[in-house]
Amino acid sequence: MDYAAAIERVYDHLDSDHVDKAVMTCLRIARNLQDYLYAAAFLREMYPTNREFMRILSDDTSHLKEDVQEYIKKQSIEYWMDTHTFDSSLGSNGDGEDKNILAIAITEIDPELEQWRQSIADLTVPSGMGEYDTAAFTDRYASQKAQIRLRIKAMEMVKQRVKTRCLNYAIRIERQLQAQGKSQSFLAQVHTEVNNYFKAHSEDVYTKLQKAAQLVDSNNPEDCSLLLTQVRRAIKASADYLYPPKSDKVICRDGKERVLDDQNYLNRLHEYLNIAFEKSSSRDLLIAELDYLSFFLRRLNDVASKGVHADVTPVEAKQGMLGLFMFLYNITSRLQQKES
Repeated sequence: MDYAAAIERVYDHLDSDHVDKAVMTCLRIARNLQDYLYAAAFLREMYPTNREFMRILSDDTSHLKEDVQEYIKKQSIEYWMDTHTFDSSLGSNGDGEDKNILAIAITEIDPELEQWRQSIADLTVPSGMGEYDTAAFTDRYASQKAQIRLRIKAMEMVKQRVKTRCLNYAIRIERQLQAQGKSQSFLAQVHTEVNNYFKAHSEDVYTKLQKAAQLVDSNNPEDCSLLLTQVRRAIKASADYLYPPKSDKVICRDGKERVLDDQNYLNRLHEYLNIAFEKSSSRDLLIAELDYLSFFLRRLNDVASKGVHADVTPVEAKQGMLGLFMFLYNITSRLQQKES
């Protein structure tokens, strides 16, 4: 869905005072974004009758937990009550009690407004009537017109409240998309710089990064597991480039003797970072960052080591890919600073 175009349609509908169309567009946006709370709020404006509303809401939220479904339902009722409740009475119901809630679908407001305005215009005293009959008709018509005008005012207020909700929602989503655009622009920069660096320095790392990138958009469970496997291979290839394996034991920077062979690539990365950036002015920050990255990479290795049939979700796979590129971006950007 082209969200920017959809938001522009919301603005156009609101400018044209087509609030019903704005609500329908906002409902589409909310559904596509899986914004279930606001989707329920806009859906209730379309279908104030609880039976129809619940049927559609159940289809949209059946995969959610029952307590979440109940919360969405409750909040949508509160939103609807805020919009359709008035401080003053709108007249009496069939039991003689005053009512202050206007139950009407947003699609019904404009046709009914037109109908009631025409009804007011039709309430004119017939010509040729006597003085007393004219007075009686005038009094009765005045009372009817007052009730009609009260309902017209209530419908116009509901319409304006819904209009405000649509406007605020469109503005919020527009800001959200703008923020996401900036994040995506940064992530695109990260991917570009990392790929460019290794394309010039290590064909092996670059090739493995490309293989991982080919799987990142898939939600297939096997592809997700394969993606983490490719991420692990790219990390190992990066370690091989930055700190090739050693056949003999190595005295590390912390004074401990370790095996930094082909299999211990995470330890090799850890030792490389300690050596390469030990003279950095931000030494304490780098050490803290190093500890975090090492923990992340080890956990990633544990997940990926389960094999291609491991139960890996698309979110976990994409997190692994993002962690890989952010780690490599952090390293390569510092290397480029040292080279310049």
